Amino acid sequence: MRRPRHARRRPPVRARTSVLVGVVGGPLVLALWLGGGGNAAAAFAATTTVRPGDTLSAIALRYHTTVAALAAANDIADPNRILAGATIEVPAPAPAAAVAPVAATTPPLAAADSPAATTVVVRAGDTLSAIALRNHTTVAALAAANDIADPDLVWAGARLKVPGAGLPPGWGPGGPLPASLLAHPDRVALRPDFLNAAGASSVAPSLLEALCWWESGWQSSSTSSTGAIGLCQLEPSTVNYVRTVLLDDPALDPRAAPDNITMAAAYLHDLTVRAGGDVRIALAAYYQGLSSVRQKGLLPSTRTYVTGILGYAAIFAAAG
Repeated sequence: MRRPRHARRRPPVRARTSVLVGVVGGPLVLALWLGGGGNAAAAFAATTTVRPGDTLSAIALRYHTTVAALAAANDIADPNRILAGATIEVPAPAPAAAVAPVAATTPPLAAADSPAATTVVVRAGDTLSAIALRNHTTVAALAAANDIADPDLVWAGARLKVPGAGLPPGWGPGGPLPASLLAHPDRVALRPDFLNAAGASSVAPSLLEALCWWESGWQSSSTSSTGAIGLCQLEPSTVNYVRTVLLDDPALDPRAAPDNITMAAAYLHDLTVRAGGDVRIALAAYYQGLSSVRQKGLLPSTRTYVTGILGYAAIFAAAG
C-alpha cells in the first residue's frame, strides 16, 4: 500500500514488553481487563480460560452462546475488556432464539460415523480451530466426534476423527470470508499460518488477517512503490528490524508467506506495546509511522486505513 510521503517508518531502539490484544466482532479496540467474579446463581455448562488474543465474541462462538450471556454470567461490566489467562464460566445453553443462529446459516454437519469421515494427526502447536479450518468443519463438530470435553486442549500426536465436511470452504461458525478471498483457495490455505503467527506474538488472529488483507489481499508477490514487500507489505527497514531486534532470525524471508506473516505479527505486537496497548495507534503506526502519528496525529488516509482494517477484522473474527 502507498505510504504518505512524509511518513516513513523508522524502527525504534528496542521494545520487548508483552501485551495481549484482541478484536471483538466489530471495530472496537480492546483494553486489558476482566471484571467481576461470576454469577453464583447461574447454571454453568463449562469453564474456559481466555487465550492470548481471545475475545468474548470468539468464546461465545466456540461455546454456542452469546457475548451478553457470558458478560452476565461473569459480571463483566465492559465486554470489550478481557485478560488472557482469566477463567470464564460458560452459562448453560440459552433458548434457541437467544443464541446466534449458527446452524441456520450452514448446512447440516455429517454424523461422526459418516463414511466420509477421515482421521488426522494433531500437529505440534495445532488447535481445533486450525484443524477445523483445514478440513472444512467446525470446532463443535470435531469436539463431538472425538468426545473432547475442553476444545481448548488438544495434544500433539493425537489422532482425531474428522466428520464429513459440514461447511463450504471458507465458512466459519458465524459467516463466510470475503468473496474475493474465497476465489483464491491458495490464499485461504494461509489461515493456519496467521493463527500460528498471531499466537506466537500475542496478537488477535483476526486483526493480523485483516491488516494483511488490507495491505495486499494476501498476495505474496506484492511490492509497493515504496519497496514494501510481500503479503503484509513490510518495508525493508522493518524487515531488518524484525530480523535483528524482535526475532533475532536473519534467515526470515519476507517473500515467503509464512515468514512475512510471522514478521508482521511480531512488528504489530511491538507497535502495540509502544503505543501503550492502543490497537488503533498501532495500526496507524504500521501505515504512517509511530513518530509521525505522535507528532501529527492520524492523517485522513490513516483514519481510513485503521477503520477499514478493524471492519475486516470483524469479518475474519466472525468466520472463526
